[in-house]
Amino acid sequence: MATSEKFRISSYLKDIIGRDLVTNEFVAIFELVKNALDAGTSRVDIVFNPEVGTITIVDDGHGMSPSDIRDKWLFVAYSEKALQTADDYRDKIKPAGQFAGSKGIGRFACDTLGEGLELYSRADGQNTISKLEIDWTLFEAKSSDQFQEIDVQLSTAERFPDIDLVAPPKSCGTALVITKARHEWNEERITRLRRDLAKLIDPFGTTKSVEVATWLADGGEYQIEGVDGPVGNEIADLLREKTSRIEVSIASGTINTKLFDRGRKIYEVKEPSPYIELQGSEVEGQVFFLNRAAKANFTRRMGLPSVKFGSIFLFLNGFRVFPIGEENDDTLGLARRKQQGVSRYLGTRDVLGRIDVIAPPKQFREVSSRDAGLVEDARSRALFEAIRSHMVFRLERYVVGVNWRDKRDQDRETSEGLDTESTRGRILELMGSLARSKDVEVVYFNDELIRISSDPDQITDAALRSMSKLAESSGDTSLLEQIEDARRRIDELKSSREEARAEAKRAIEERVRADALIQRLEQQAAFLGSSKDVDVERIQLLMHQAIIYSGHMRSAVQNAAIEVRNILKLAVIPEDFEELDDVEDLLASIRQSARRLSSSLAGGSLSSDRLRSVLSFSQNIRVDLETDRVEGDLLKFFSEYIDVRLTKMPGMPEVSFESSNLTLHREFSPVDIAVLIDNLVDNARKAKAKKVEFVASKKGSGRAAISVKDDGLGIDIQKIEPSKIFERGYTSSIQGTGIGLYSVKQIIEGMGGELALTGDGSRADFEITISGEIL
Repeated sequence: MATSEKFRISSYLKDIIGRDLVTNEFVAIFELVKNALDAGTSRVDIVFNPEVGTITIVDDGHGMSPSDIRDKWLFVAYSEKALQTADDYRDKIKPAGQFAGSKGIGRFACDTLGEGLELYSRADGQNTISKLEIDWTLFEAKSSDQFQEIDVQLSTAERFPDIDLVAPPKSCGTALVITKARHEWNEERITRLRRDLAKLIDPFGTTKSVEVATWLADGGEYQIEGVDGPVGNEIADLLREKTSRIEVSIASGTINTKLFDRGRKIYEVKEPSPYIELQGSEVEGQVFFLNRAAKANFTRRMGLPSVKFGSIFLFLNGFRVFPIGEENDDTLGLARRKQQGVSRYLGTRDVLGRIDVIAPPKQFREVSSRDAGLVEDARSRALFEAIRSHMVFRLERYVVGVNWRDKRDQDRETSEGLDTESTRGRILELMGSLARSKDVEVVYFNDELIRISSDPDQITDAALRSMSKLAESSGDTSLLEQIEDARRRIDELKSSREEARAEAKRAIEERVRADALIQRLEQQAAFLGSSKDVDVERIQLLMHQAIIYSGHMRSAVQNAAIEVRNILKLAVIPEDFEELDDVEDLLASIRQSARRLSSSLAGGSLSSDRLRSVLSFSQNIRVDLETDRVEGDLLKFFSEYIDVRLTKMPGMPEVSFESSNLTLHREFSPVDIAVLIDNLVDNARKAKAKKVEFVASKKGSGRAAISVKDDGLGIDIQKIEPSKIFERGYTSSIQGTGIGLYSVKQIIEGMGGELALTGDGSRADFEITISGEIL
């Protein structure tokens, strides 16, 4: 015959659901703080008194009546919280109405912390203070004792106990006095607890509705920094402007993603959520990438390395799910994945963040051990996959594809590195890929960063396609027009670059031809100099003239070479171009250099023609050196030669001639006069003159004077003796021959004239006096 039997419960159950379940003293305090928060408190104070071995936890929540203590608190595994609705408790922290503890065993965390417990509580609206006394060691005497047979003392108290450093609850609330503490609580241990509490309540310091504080009752008059006072962090403010971050919300079947980089919003996209298991819940995440600069800043401000603080924390209805996010936790599998590609993937050491899940009761369940995360099921697996794929991996895609490809970016705290052409190109490539993704709607993109490069070398067909797809996805018709305009301007720039390269090639070829011509002319001059049957001084004079003209040609070719280099440099677009409008300035610079190049080549050609003209006289030198003489107006020849030969010569001073309405009729050698003028002008050029003036005037009967003045440096009397400047071979220049002014003097004296240095000798001003028939 069957009989009805009942379970009997050993007193050792206390250890199983107490110290054996909550093995960590920090987790035990977390549990008691959670209970206080569930009771609607706005403040929790935790006071440690090592001298008497007590830990006191005080809150100003709803409190408990004697019947609440008897029928609920002492009812093992009973949880009123699991039965309540959202209207029964405040929703400041838990919008969905779920509580931090819902298993009815969190109260046994008191056993983990100390051997005894004194519980004082006054319910809202009551005057009586209930007092419960428990000696946990009584449950440890014999395993044969039945749990429910061991007595605990429930009574009333006139007032709350005196609590060091904090005031007792005013109207309602609870004070837990844990006696005979099982652990030593010193400054170092409390400091660690505060860091963990900060991560438990709010690792980013954004929660303001509940204040948790710790205190060390050491008899001192002053608070101990890092030990006494409210617990809190300012990590979000520390990191928000210093590194890259992603913000993601998953709710009502939609995923909304925003990505920022050092304070600048890069993009925002929206897409349907594939996670049907998350229906009815809301998930919000904020994940930061920690580059070297952010890690150093974190360590400096927080007093510990970021890796010691943790990684990505998970909060369920406002309370942390332990140990997700701890230093050695890899719930999301990021550390294992990092080992497969250090330079391709983000690991737990690279990210810091917070994931908030607001869900109905029992949709997500914590493991009973309180330090093992969520119970694994379809919902938790979908949650973790959403965090990995739409938060970590999408942030990783930006960091690896944009930040890590710039080696210096690891040490930057500001966003200036984003403004380079190469970085903009990488961001554009990323955005194009997102825009091409199925069902992804581009809500926003940073048009200051995500635009086509002004450098044709940086633009690919893929980049143009990405921008076009982005414009189509965002419905931006003006952007499509800008793309077409950019294509046109880029084609124009490419065409101009090709023209510049062609011009540079022609200049190089012209330089080769000019060098060859100079070589031939120098050979001709050397041949003339070696002749035995001609006037040696006359040949030397012609050779000197040839050297002057060849020097003009060399100068023109060198100027041309400089302009070629300028054009080639301009043909490479710098990375710091800010706008496509800069292309117009670039084209103008190329055209200006091309014009200077053309002018230099024209000058070289003119010098070549002049040299040919001078040397054409040499063909008759062997026969008759006097056949080059003519009869006519000498002043008119001066004027015509200067107008035709010297006007607007590149690299030469501006030369003018004033005849003063005079004519000077006589016999002269055009070559000699050309040599005279060229030598005087070339000397002025060497003195950096900008202008040279020839002015004729009448000087007595049958004589004319021509003054020659320039605005050059003049004569350095420290280096030059003015009285010797007309002597043959006298020069102050390393490259000079000492023939120029000597030749001028010889020519004038050969015509019966005179050449004199005027003024005080500090200026290179001359006066030429020549006789003839003056009209």
